[in-house]
Amino acid sequence: MSHDMQGTHAPGIPDTAALRGKLTIRMWWTAVRNTAVYALMAFGVPPLGAAANRAGISWIFIIGGPMILIGIFGLLATLRTLAGAVLLTRTSRKTLTQYAFDTYCPRITKVDGAQATRGRPKVMTLELHSEDGREWPLMRINPLPRRGPWRNPWPVGIEEGVFVAGDELFGAVGYVPPSRTFFLMQPEDWETVEQARKVTDPDRVVRAQQAGLTRRIF
Repeated sequence: MSHDMQGTHAPGIPDTAALRGKLTIRMWWTAVRNTAVYALMAFGVPPLGAAANRAGISWIFIIGGPMILIGIFGLLATLRTLAGAVLLTRTSRKTLTQYAFDTYCPRITKVDGAQATRGRPKVMTLELHSEDGREWPLMRINPLPRRGPWRNPWPVGIEEGVFVAGDELFGAVGYVPPSRTFFLMQPEDWETVEQARKVTDPDRVVRAQQAGLTRRIF
């Protein structure tokens, strides 16, 4: 089911170099924060619960038990996704080294995952329509960093328009000004776009190679 929104005029053009640094800090801060919080719940609550129990507060385990389980599963999930987060961050940084946020798309069309507000859809795709009327192919996106499973998975404010740094045949980084959030995207139908990549300008291919976008990442 699609969900169309018309954005407003483009805000000021973002500073790509500054945003590259902010993206890296945000990704690592999220990873460190989540690891610390879940580790504290998994390994810090048990001794506190034992001390409280010795003090006669026996009901503490009613609260502490679920917190320990959440901490263990949260820590395992964070560690499992850490390698993927490192790869996405590295690719996004390389992309923002090669490309600037010089394309503004005031209108998007959400496709798969458009109505998801709870849980995590397996695929989130959208179409982008630039200010000059050019339409990008259907793009699969991955928010940076990923939002929690209990929250709307789409970057907040994406309906109001996005800046794009990259190449529609290979991939790009999107930036959502209202919430200052990022997402990495690549063509959903990677194989169909392959023919266009084969006949495109060699300089365009080299640039995408330097950005790490000549293979499907997710």
